[in-house]
Amino acid sequence: MKNEDINQFCLKEASTVRECMEVINQNKQGIALVVNPQGRLIGTVTDGDIRRFILAARSLEEPVSNVMWTNPLTAPLGTSEEEVKELMNKYMVRNIPIIDKKGRPRNLMTITDLVSEKSDCQTAVIMAGGEGKRLRPITEKIPKPMLNIGDKSIIENIINAFVEIGIEKIYISVNYKAKVIEDYLKKYASQGVKIEYLEEHKKLGTAGALTLLPEAPSRPFIVINADIVTKTNFARLIEFHNQHRCVMTVAATQFEFNIPYGVLNLSGHYLLGIQEKPEQKLLCNAGIYMINPEVLPVIPKDTEFNMTDLINELVRKGLPLTTFPIHEYWIDIGKMEDLEKAKDDIKDS
Repeated sequence: MKNEDINQFCLKEASTVRECMEVINQNKQGIALVVNPQGRLIGTVTDGDIRRFILAARSLEEPVSNVMWTNPLTAPLGTSEEEVKELMNKYMVRNIPIIDKKGRPRNLMTITDLVSEKSDCQTAVIMAGGEGKRLRPITEKIPKPMLNIGDKSIIENIINAFVEIGIEKIYISVNYKAKVIEDYLKKYASQGVKIEYLEEHKKLGTAGALTLLPEAPSRPFIVINADIVTKTNFARLIEFHNQHRCVMTVAATQFEFNIPYGVLNLSGHYLLGIQEKPEQKLLCNAGIYMINPEVLPVIPKDTEFNMTDLINELVRKGLPLTTFPIHEYWIDIGKMEDLEKAKDDIKDS
């Protein structure tokens, strides 16, 4: 990035994939530059590389060399902005490291340095109709989306993240304590944020509420549950969805657990081996989705229909879906323990 300290993008070749992921999350430009002990650029790793690595069920403790591109596109120091822009267009990349004669990175030119980008996604839907029964008695007076995590409520953090990436229209599906939520968010009108409400007079589920949209968005749109606290890079989600040309992208978070017993490997009745207390890694639904408008007619009207139902129906129809693994912070506020953990996490971050 122009005029920024290049060191924030660099990491040593002895680093792990996890350390690389942390560099990418901190610099927020979707790229890390891997350098050798002499400071020479030997590879690059993008945000997409990390997510594909996770999808392949690889370990984040592997060396960064297992995921990096060893022949990255670069430009020499002194290359004009126009020349860099031409390279980006030709090779369809978002970042180009600028290197000196010794191959050391001295700058990083990004697409946002050269072009005023507008997101392909202009619409988002926040599902905020739940009752938050497992958080009672707190939610008897305050709807779960309005609970504070740090200095802002859960729903404000979501709205602010959408505004930051240029989302122009935000729909909020409401049912339980709808008026309380609408009154609470009136302040956004004075800030120029367009918010409309989808009134659920009966529970329609996390997908059924989409039938209340006054018109189908013209482009793919984001849907998120209002009880999610996350630092997910929504711009990367949009980019990922567009690149994979699927009708729906389901964001996923990695859940890890240890089986406390020896697991038997069987073939019929024959025992082939035993693995002592193995660690399992599963990708689980994160409650965040990118959806193409042509999916909407699949959702039945005036019926409770959840995202799980929609996913299964699209799979049954043979339509292409993809998964966007989240490596940023994510937590679902379902129970009191989740709420307290999120508050502690934000306090410590």
